[in-house]
Parts: sequence; C-alpha cells; structure tokens
Amino acid sequence: MTANFVESKRQEFINALVGVRPRERFKVVVVDVRSLKLLNRVLKLSEILEHDVARIEKIENNRKDDPSIEALYFLTPSKQSVDTLIADFGGASSAQPRGPGGQPGGRPNRAKYRAAHVFFTSELPDQLLARVKKSGITQHMKALKELCIEYDSHGNRIFLTRLINRPLYRLYSPLVTRGFNDELELISKKLVNVCGALKETPVVRYLLLDQETYGDTKARPLAFLFHTEMDRIREGMPKDADDKPQTELIIVDRSADPIAPILHEFTYEAMVYDLLEIEDGIKYTYTAKLGSGEEEVKTVQLDDNDSVWQEFRYKHISEAQEGIMKQFKELLGSNRAITDMQAGGKLNLNKMRDVITSMPQFKVQLTLLSAHITMMEKCMEQFKKR
Repeated sequence: MTANFVESKRQEFINALVGVRPRERFKVVVVDVRSLKLLNRVLKLSEILEHDVARIEKIENNRKDDPSIEALYFLTPSKQSVDTLIADFGGASSAQPRGPGGQPGGRPNRAKYRAAHVFFTSELPDQLLARVKKSGITQHMKALKELCIEYDSHGNRIFLTRLINRPLYRLYSPLVTRGFNDELELISKKLVNVCGALKETPVVRYLLLDQETYGDTKARPLAFLFHTEMDRIREGMPKDADDKPQTELIIVDRSADPIAPILHEFTYEAMVYDLLEIEDGIKYTYTAKLGSGEEEVKTVQLDDNDSVWQEFRYKHISEAQEGIMKQFKELLGSNRAITDMQAGGKLNLNKMRDVITSMPQFKVQLTLLSAHITMMEKCMEQFKKR
C-alpha cells in the first residue's frame, strides 16, 4: 500500500468541487466548524475558489437567502449540522421552533439556496438519514454522498484519530466507567474512513496479552468494532488486483509499551510538540525582530510544503541544529550579492539584475530557515527551564 493521507483527502474534496456544476456555473460552499478544519488542511482558499466557488459560508452563521445559486455542503454527520441543513430548505425538524397548532415555525417551505449538493465527511448514521428523509427537503437535494475524510492527517504517512481529551485517562483509568465503548466505536469509524479513502480492505491483526498480567487491553475490542464497521463499506470498495499484496492493519494499545508516554525524545519534532505552543498541530506563531528594530508577528506552518521541517523533523535536536545553521550559512554565502546590497554595498547593472531575479526565492528560504532557528532557540530555552 502506498499511503498518502493528505493527497487522498485532498482528492476527495476536489472531486466533489469539480463534480458539482450548476447551470449558472458558480456555486456557494457551505461548511461547519469541523469540516472547515478538514478542508483548510488540504486546500488553500485560492484552490477552492478556482473551482467556480463564489464564496464560502459557515453553516453556524446567519446567512442571507440566495435562491439564485446552488450550494455545495461539506458537513460533519452531526445532529446540529443536519438540523441546520433541514432549516435551510424550510423542512420540518424536531429541533425547529414550533408555531401555533404545533406546526414547525421559522421559514416553512422557503429554500435558502436554489438546490443542495450535500457531502458528509463520513458515514451518516441511520437516524440522521431518516431525519433528512422525513423533513421533506429531498426535493431540493441534487446529491447526498458520504466521503471518507473524517481523520486528521499529519504528513503523507501519519494520521491521528484526535477524538478525545486525555485519552490515556479516559481509556485506561478505572475511575472512568462511562462512554468507553463509545470512544472505541468512534476510533473504529475513523480507521474505516482512512481505509475507505485509501481504497484498502485490510486483514486485521491485534495484540492479545494475558489479561491477568496486563489487565483489560483495548486492541481486541477495537479490532472487532473495526471489522464490523468495515463490513458496511466493503461492498462498495473496488476489488483488489490479483497481484496486489494484502494490506494488514495491526492494532496494538498502550499496554504493549507503558513507558513511552513518560519518556522525552530529543528529536526536533518531539521537542517542538512537547515544549512549544503548536496551534492545530501544524502552526507556530512567534515574534521576529526586524533589522529596523521593530517586531513582527509571524506564523510558520509545519507541513509537507516546509522543506526544512521535512528534512530535520526526525533528527536529534543537536544534529538538526547543525544542519539548519549550515543551510543558513550556505544560503547567505551563495547569495553574496543580495547580502552586500542589504548591507549598503554598490552593485553594477548585471549584478543588480541577478539580485532581482533571485530575491523572491532567497527571501522565502531565508524566512523559513530563520523561523526554524527561532523555534530551536525557544525549544532549548524551555528545556533548560524544566
């Protein structure tokens, strides 16, 4: 299996954007809080708008009626998002206010948009699907599809289920007795989403340890829940070629290695996530001092587009520090004309032309390296304090 979690999710969104082609050409994209985060992780705003998107609206906000345009919905399969979708097209929902005589209040039989193309980020539960059918809004819907994108990708080979706070406590503490099965069921759904996105139907293998020695492990119940969830989408999956090797899903839990969570790694990535404030798992904001003495707030995004991060993230912090400083000095040395000009040196016309040509790329790389040097300095400051 050649897994690329970012590209798989990206392609699901693009296919939906390309596939919705209203007669009037332009469409509006409607998202909720969760689906917007998933969308922003894989597509830039400019990439979304180039697919004939007039604007992007949040379903939680008050939006103006626009019956002249069709809407493409990217929604999480939640009760709140489904009820708001129903309200957008004047349908009846138990969550809507009731008018005189017990009839639904609000905006009866009045559609906010001309039509709806609805894409849920994962499987829509049966009770919510029944809610949509009963509401009477299906006459306004040109599509209702389920995508397999309900997981958080961190690079091409890593994804997180990111479901609960304090997972070790909530899954393993004897004090927590409620919601345990619900947590595992949600994790299994996320795993199935990943397999669906990658078009894989894996064989499941799980860790089974002696219960008297290691306690109640979570690998076995999760394996069975995953198998049940996988059966629901298996029929719609493409059949593997005869020469394709069988994919395996190996499920282990923390009982296999209880020591790792209390150890501190000294790789660059581990220190960044342990010691710095990283927003949404990928964004670091810091204050940089400019040559004029003024300060400027900057943000670096730690993703596959950051070549420095990709090269040094798994290296020991000292090795990463040496490598980044070496690249920094080499960049300045190979662009001596630019540094001379910034220092006030005089250049002839030929050198000036070369400087102008190379300046944008130089600035981008210099900014990137400077950001990582700042991050390393902050890491070491925090490490010494602790």
